[in-house]
Amino acid sequence: MKNAIKIFNRTLLFAGVLSISACTGWFDNVPPYEATEDILDGDNVKIGAFFPQLQRNVVSTHNNQFQLSQNLVGDIYSGYMAIPTNFNSNKNNATYFFQDNWLNMPFEKVYTQAIGAYMEIKRNTGGDENSHVYQWAQILKIASMHRFTDMWGPLPYIQVGSGSMTTPYDSQEAVYMKFFEELDKAVDVLYQFTVNNSGSKPMAEYDLVYGGDYTKWVKFANSLHLRLAMRLAYIKPDIAKLEAEKAVSHPGGLITSNDDNAGVKSVGANDVVNQLYTMWAQYQDIRMGASMLSILDGYDDPRLGKMFTQGNVNGKDGYFALRTGLNLDSNKDSRLGYSSPNIQSNTPILWMNAAEVAFLKAEGALRGWNMGVEARDAYQQGIALSFSEWGASGADTYMLDSDKMAADYVDPLVSSNNIGAVSKITIAWQDTDSKEKNLERIITQKWIAMFPNGQEAWTEFRRTGYPQLFPVKVNNSAGTVDTDIQVRRLPFARSEYTLNPDNITKAVELLGGPDTGGTRVWWDVENKSVN
Repeated sequence: MKNAIKIFNRTLLFAGVLSISACTGWFDNVPPYEATEDILDGDNVKIGAFFPQLQRNVVSTHNNQFQLSQNLVGDIYSGYMAIPTNFNSNKNNATYFFQDNWLNMPFEKVYTQAIGAYMEIKRNTGGDENSHVYQWAQILKIASMHRFTDMWGPLPYIQVGSGSMTTPYDSQEAVYMKFFEELDKAVDVLYQFTVNNSGSKPMAEYDLVYGGDYTKWVKFANSLHLRLAMRLAYIKPDIAKLEAEKAVSHPGGLITSNDDNAGVKSVGANDVVNQLYTMWAQYQDIRMGASMLSILDGYDDPRLGKMFTQGNVNGKDGYFALRTGLNLDSNKDSRLGYSSPNIQSNTPILWMNAAEVAFLKAEGALRGWNMGVEARDAYQQGIALSFSEWGASGADTYMLDSDKMAADYVDPLVSSNNIGAVSKITIAWQDTDSKEKNLERIITQKWIAMFPNGQEAWTEFRRTGYPQLFPVKVNNSAGTVDTDIQVRRLPFARSEYTLNPDNITKAVELLGGPDTGGTRVWWDVENKSVN
């Protein structure tokens, strides 16, 4: 481990932001993994320790970094959660006021840490495209980087690691095309490795997700490929169809069982902590979101009590939620009785589950793509998989309910925050309904099933418009974000304007609009229709 840390004491030039040196903080709480003897670079420095680092930055496992790159971004914009805390006197992400230091953190810490670990793996493997070690790193890199391009739009990606002090941004379209190219190669190499080396797990001790099982990594990579293909359904439907069908037809398969769900697991006492637990239990800065309660309560959904804990407000037990974007007073004690996510410190940190994959296939089939399954069947499989994942009963009855809809939201403390239900979609599949209405069913159930992966839920809300979510009550964006359309992206890191001025100017040109939270990313088309 000491040797691994020494590597970072050399200067790394990447991402167009900063030179990173003496980054011992990057390895907080990382156990002293030892590599097998064949995983060595020219200096006999073992690279295994960089894999846990890369995995820890798909969804950050560091508290403040998680808070500013996930919890106060996708988790609240998805409608899953809301904040009881009046950060910066209510001028914060929740009210569409973007603070410079909050914007810098995801880029300067989470993004650069992931890229830094990846670059060391690439250097130590020589970037050998036929190396299973390098191609596993490629999959992990894409698992991390697609979250950031979906957050910002244009991204320094293709030329990262070229040695330049300032790396240019690529258009989001170029980044996505590169993702597909890299996933194709990575899957081919890992799949062939599994064919030639059945049962072999050469990187097991560095794998916090699948214990070194490349057959499961192939399934994840194919499933990720399908997710990314679906992102292009409106902007590039022909490419979306081609890439989706490629992913589904690959002999390595997709994630179809909850046993293959992807996410970082705790690997020892006090080791990997699910930072959502830190947010609600220790910081006490997050509670259940009003849109989540509206939909789960209206559906009488058995997963409600699995996903969230009951709260207590004014001596009354029950499920209570907060709207996002409120004018909160400075004393949050009264709001701490609202319901919390039922996430513990050792709960696996979800990247992707089998239910999401089923719903991706359902949408593809609805669009007329060859997904190997009918849309209705895949939709019902997704519901069943989600119920099973959460240990909830009654899936068969639930998925046939054609009456229940989202409920009105009632704030138990402040009645002026009340709002009528905005989602009117029912649960049961209806062959006679329009494709658009059945798409809303698919995405609404997918949104429930992806909890607590708020980043992906927010991305899917932006891509499809579903589920319909409550708007913020207070909008401090000075008109740059439409209250009804809601936030579409994060502005670029403010530090880029100082450290990488020429390239950030070009990045805004690639964005095609002002660098605000109201500008849509490339795949987020304004007029959407599945018909």
